[in-house]
Amino acid sequence: MAVLSPYALLGGIPAKIPDFPASLVLAVCFFAVAVTNIIIFRGNMSKGHKFKLSIFMIGFSMSRVATLSLRSAWSFHPEDIDLAIANQVFNAAGVVALYILNLIFCERLFRARHPSVEHGPRRKVFYGFFAGVFTLIGCVFVLVIAPTIWGFFTKNPSLQAKFGTIRKVGSTVLAFIAFLPFILVPITLYSPHRGVQTSLGLDKHSGGFRTKGLIILVGAFFLTFGAGFRAGVVFSPPRLRTNPAWYHSRAAYYVTYFTCELITMIWFTAMRVDERFSVYDKPERLETMKDSKTANGNADVEKAENF
Repeated sequence: MAVLSPYALLGGIPAKIPDFPASLVLAVCFFAVAVTNIIIFRGNMSKGHKFKLSIFMIGFSMSRVATLSLRSAWSFHPEDIDLAIANQVFNAAGVVALYILNLIFCERLFRARHPSVEHGPRRKVFYGFFAGVFTLIGCVFVLVIAPTIWGFFTKNPSLQAKFGTIRKVGSTVLAFIAFLPFILVPITLYSPHRGVQTSLGLDKHSGGFRTKGLIILVGAFFLTFGAGFRAGVVFSPPRLRTNPAWYHSRAAYYVTYFTCELITMIWFTAMRVDERFSVYDKPERLETMKDSKTANGNADVEKAENF
């Protein structure tokens, strides 16, 4: 039989006031972001431009609406264990999606700045690296979610201690992944260019590489702040529900989860990532020009088509 953990949770057990109005306001904000991205996506589709990551952004925003709706429902039924479990699972699942989105932007920026990675042995290394990171995220997600759910079904102190160790490992890895763009973007922007030119990358409407890097880093800042704070909470000494610390407060919960994510989503939407991070060549059809140092671009590049 499932039971609420005796230990303090980030955000605590919700109450009608203030959790219901706070959740409602944030849910409306995320819904507005979702609607905005739907309008952008439909507008792009009408022009023949299919930016698939807009669907990803819409899905994330709606998942946060669902998370906050669960929080609201839990505030009216604070003893409902099923709502508690669902809320904790959605909390963890949503933020992982934003890590993936920001890393996809990093991947596209690197491909635009260094199109030579599309060819030869570099291609396997490049795509293998990101495939490995995405696989790691999936494994860590399962690693974190499993003890979160099982923790509601046992009071065994030994098992709870092991679950705590697993959460520490998972939160550390996720915090590093949130921070990873701070490593990848400088490498992308300041490592030597290979001198291979393709239509993959900038056009006159897409902005400069540094602007794109700034977009990624601003998003990474808010995601890393949230991930780092939550990791700090996990590593802090356990506190009973009757004696929570300041970092278990509702303010800390709403800021480090939803406020940081909302700012990130508004930032990405306002900066029109649908225009700046579009990929106009499919990897398997990418045709490159000869090295610009020796051939000065004598070969033609296929006409770009939407990725």
